[in-house]
Amino acid sequence: MKTIKEVSEVFQKLGAPKFRVKQFLHAVFKEGKTDYHKIQVLPVELKQQLIEALPVLSIKPVLHIVSSKKNTEKALFEINGGQKVEAVLMRYKDGRNSICISSQAGCQMGCKFCATGTMKFGRNLTAEEIFDQVFYFHIHLLKQSESISNIVYMGMGEPFMNYDNVLESVRMLNHPDYLNLAARRITLSTSGIVDGIKKLTDEPLQVNLALSLHAPTQPMRESIMPVARRWKIDELLDSINAYTAKTHRRVSFEYVMLNGINDQPETAEELAKISNGKLTHINIIPYNSTDIAGITGSEKTNIIKFKNILQKNGISVTVRVTMGQDIAAACGQLANKNKQKQDERTK
Repeated sequence: MKTIKEVSEVFQKLGAPKFRVKQFLHAVFKEGKTDYHKIQVLPVELKQQLIEALPVLSIKPVLHIVSSKKNTEKALFEINGGQKVEAVLMRYKDGRNSICISSQAGCQMGCKFCATGTMKFGRNLTAEEIFDQVFYFHIHLLKQSESISNIVYMGMGEPFMNYDNVLESVRMLNHPDYLNLAARRITLSTSGIVDGIKKLTDEPLQVNLALSLHAPTQPMRESIMPVARRWKIDELLDSINAYTAKTHRRVSFEYVMLNGINDQPETAEELAKISNGKLTHINIIPYNSTDIAGITGSEKTNIIKFKNILQKNGISVTVRVTMGQDIAAACGQLANKNKQKQDERTK
């Protein structure tokens, strides 16, 4: 769906009065009427014109698959130009429905452990294309009398390499006439684009920030994340300190556990050292299997030891619950590899 400004312009060009915009938005976003013919309050002629001038989705759903545990659903979308992106719905036991969305087709960051990083980079997604991933699941959940709880920009791509479109999509999600999702329920994740962190520091929107840290030292981080060559860890942490000082919002340090690379006890001590005294929380992520040679996940016992060391040093830490591995929908697995059969709800 286009921005509210663009929607209003469409109605204006069609000669429809302003109050029709409100009627249209309420029917689509609050009532989930994506078939314009079913919007009874609109004139027949206007409905037909809107079908041509204002398509519901700017992206084409081509596959919708569900995990064996029924707690994760992944949608594959085709975007203009024929490339494909993925978004994931995660259903938690406490009733939360979180959507993980993509900001780019492919990714140019090249992190050594991420399947998306092995893909050829396509292009930045528009704000509309980003928003429509959420809108698709909004309609999907609305049919089941459910709603979205949280949004995480942790799918394909680096959000801060597409900063303007990402922020515009956040404003669309936040708009009361659209999905009316509170900014505090939206998390932007970055691999460490310092310029983007600085920009976000000055934004009035109170979104959450997650940093894909994955290593506590410059040499280690540089060995698995090429972005570290551009922005050194000291500069990165300085930008995080400036962000928390101004916004008073806690930053999540994402830390994927890689066997023999970043999971040693002394590494946990280093991570505790750089985290101590900061307004941060460490989110340990068990590595989800990919086809990347030489990269495997840490043993569960090592993950527990690593977590315990952090806790003994007074660091706030949790281990992320892994979901959707069987449909390649877990963290780091999004790479358009969908060998599973289509779910009966595929559109």
